[in-house]
Amino acid sequence: MKERWKATARLLEEEFGIDVQPSYEGWGAGWDPKFLPLLEMWAKGEAQEIPPAVRVPAGVLFNVPDLLKKSEQDAINTVRHEINYLLSTHFPHWRNGQREVFRAGYVPTSFLVLFAVLESLRVDDELVKKHPSSLISHKKRYKEILTKAPAPYPHHELALSLVSAWSNEERQFHEEVLRKRASLERSFYEYIREKDPQSAYDIVIEELWQKFRPLVDLSRELNYVDLLLEEARGKKRNDAHKARIMTDILSKLPPSLRDYINQNKEKSARELPPDAIKTINKALSAIPDWMRDYLRQMSYMDMLEKDIAFLAHFLPKTLEVDVEHRGFISFIFKAWEEVSSRSSLRSKKQKEELTETDKRYKKEHGLTEEQFKQYRTLLRSVLPYVEHFRRKFDNFLPREEELWGGRYVRGKRINYKRVATEIPTKRGRIFMRREVPSRKELAFELLMDISSSMKKEDKLVNALRSLILFCEVLDKLGMEFSVKAFNENVYTIKDFSQDYKSAKSALLELVNSVGGSTDLGKALTSGAESLETLMRKKHKKGVLILFTDGQPTKGLKGQDLRFLISQIKMRMPLVAVGVGQATKTVKEYFQKTGISVEDVSKLPSVFSFVMENQFRRLLSVS
Repeated sequence: MKERWKATARLLEEEFGIDVQPSYEGWGAGWDPKFLPLLEMWAKGEAQEIPPAVRVPAGVLFNVPDLLKKSEQDAINTVRHEINYLLSTHFPHWRNGQREVFRAGYVPTSFLVLFAVLESLRVDDELVKKHPSSLISHKKRYKEILTKAPAPYPHHELALSLVSAWSNEERQFHEEVLRKRASLERSFYEYIREKDPQSAYDIVIEELWQKFRPLVDLSRELNYVDLLLEEARGKKRNDAHKARIMTDILSKLPPSLRDYINQNKEKSARELPPDAIKTINKALSAIPDWMRDYLRQMSYMDMLEKDIAFLAHFLPKTLEVDVEHRGFISFIFKAWEEVSSRSSLRSKKQKEELTETDKRYKKEHGLTEEQFKQYRTLLRSVLPYVEHFRRKFDNFLPREEELWGGRYVRGKRINYKRVATEIPTKRGRIFMRREVPSRKELAFELLMDISSSMKKEDKLVNALRSLILFCEVLDKLGMEFSVKAFNENVYTIKDFSQDYKSAKSALLELVNSVGGSTDLGKALTSGAESLETLMRKKHKKGVLILFTDGQPTKGLKGQDLRFLISQIKMRMPLVAVGVGQATKTVKEYFQKTGISVEDVSKLPSVFSFVMENQFRRLLSVS
């Protein structure tokens, strides 16, 4: 699996808090098996309220072949749309709306032609508010849909016209469709902005559907004529019985209408004048009742097929669709374990099927045999420095000798300096006790840039060597430290409370996670918050170190970023190490605490210099 897709999955996992996995076998989603029965009852309207956690899928698969030709941002936003669709849509309304229109005599899918488009646009409107830059990606996707989605009838056109209006993409629509769109535009934007699911559904049923319904009626009339034109063309049918009845219906029309249909049989009903459509439908009302009923049934099935072809562009790709009796569409919710044959659970399966050798290596080193070899190769290049720096830094911070001090009522030694004040006041705290001072320690937080620019040259390999040196030295010193990686998001590689051995595998995975833009502001905020929490809890001094190789391309920039950095410096020491193009960045934003490195191979010595400098500062303050 390419690193690009793994990075995409990790980014979306951080954003949505669910398992996201790339797959070459299609889209998919799964829920916790113990929640599945309750989820299905809720979606069908059989259970009114369920806990919010039940509605959240355990994981999502995105289909890599669908995204190969897309840019990185377009691919991320396509998957983001699908996940947010699952998390935000109110599934009971899909069923309830179909029931309501079915009771009124309409094909259930005619409601979904409207509702699926509305939900898709509402989801993207929410995403644009959270990620303004995603608007371009959503517009691209809808532009593609507008060129591909079939719109044989007016109600399909009206649904697409809403997409066109939201995305500002031009497409030709019939005049009556544009008039209808103008009449429901206010209700449409009310629906898009409405946060309460029930209130949004009421807007659809009470306002939008009422204006949408006349075009569904017109579509049905057009479909009757299309069935006659199809019969006149002599299209072969799988069912000879159907063909015979349609022939009989056509023969019941007046000769002038039969001739008119035969003359225009190569056209569709949408290409015929409105007066001709009305005349043909008026003639159909005069045929025998059983023929009319059969025509309605034929039209029902044909409209159902056309609606489903249209809906394929707007339903969640992550769910399978089931067409039930009477044409009701429902979603198939699957347990996460049921997709174990796909790539989503292969990694979990591999973890369960470790060889005995790998289990032994895991126990001893926190890595499989193959991972241990990779780690050892990287460690070998910095191993001579590890022990040297450990001894050097250990000498900076020796344990102090035992001292006598304090003011106590009882003890073995008298503090003569306190006699003159303690006896007259009758407090009697004139004794000293033996005290063993605690070792002075620092806590380090390292922020490592893994944006796309790190792919160039040997930046990442050298950065990993430096990171291993940093971690190995602090681990041997017994000091608390944390490592975070960042691009436009921040990922925790090792937390303060985590054993370094268990974090080694995540460190090696950085090789497969490089990509994305650079958001220095988000990284600094996240790192400062976690370090400050530890400092308050453990009463230790902390140091925040940031490594980057490029300019900030996302998030805070300019004066806003300078202000953030100045605020962090007031709370803790902050050092930035820049390499390549980032040398100007660190000098511009971090000023005196910015260190420029000409060659990335010098990173190990730079990190060591930073650590040594901070140890010296700690001793001088003490």
